[in-house]
Amino acid sequence: MKTLALRIYDTYEYVFNSDKSPLRHIPDPVSRFYIMTILAAMWSFTIAVYLGNIIYFGISLAAHSIVLLMFFFTMAVFYDAKRNQSSWLINLRRQK
Repeated sequence: MKTLALRIYDTYEYVFNSDKSPLRHIPDPVSRFYIMTILAAMWSFTIAVYLGNIIYFGISLAAHSIVLLMFFFTMAVFYDAKRNQSSWLINLRRQK
């Protein structure tokens, strides 16, 4: 069970961590976000076709877009906090 959980985590890191994914070679974070959004739309369309109902495309696209938006927003907040040495981030690291 632990091995499966670690495998899922490693896969998640490979896809969404900009330091580990193949998109790390793109220096502009906005371009990375744009490409991830296009990929989300493609996956949403694929899921909708697989389920056999194009109505699911809108729901799936919205869900994928919301997840990507929140992920990149969170990443931007943490990146900015690290760059500015914000006190809340320093306190959070000390509480480990």
